[in-house]
Amino acid sequence: MVTDLLEERRGILKYILYHYAIDNKETVWVLNYLKDHPHLGYCRFTTPHLLQKGITLTDRFRLLFKYDDMIVTEADVIFNLLNEIDEPFYFYTTFTDRKITDFREYEWLVDQINQQTVPEEIDLNNRLIIQLREMVESRIDLALLMNGREDFQYYSTLLNKLKE
Repeated sequence: MVTDLLEERRGILKYILYHYAIDNKETVWVLNYLKDHPHLGYCRFTTPHLLQKGITLTDRFRLLFKYDDMIVTEADVIFNLLNEIDEPFYFYTTFTDRKITDFREYEWLVDQINQQTVPEEIDLNNRLIIQLREMVESRIDLALLMNGREDFQYYSTLLNKLKE
């Protein structure tokens, strides 16, 4: 599950690198570094207001790294700060792209499932519904293996709602 999410994050970064003509070599350097670095596990594709630290990729493909009370724009400093980070940080794009938006929704859903706080009413596209069903089915299997009665009931109820 976590590995799948890491691969999805890596895939989104690859998508950004190959889909857009990024002229700024320092931006490409940092994105490539992040894509292949273990710290990608701390990365969350979310909005900046949810976390204290993170990277914003502007519509001109410049990086802004918010770190504590600073905003850093120099690639070498961002590189060094990424090496020090050991807590969740955000990755946000100021431009609109359907694939990035879909992934942001998917990552939010994974987080909601992990916390067992999926909203009663939720509007999802077909791809996300299929992914969510697969995820919930695997959670049901895990709950059965671990004798997790409450987890089993929660995920079974959620699966029934998804099938409606």
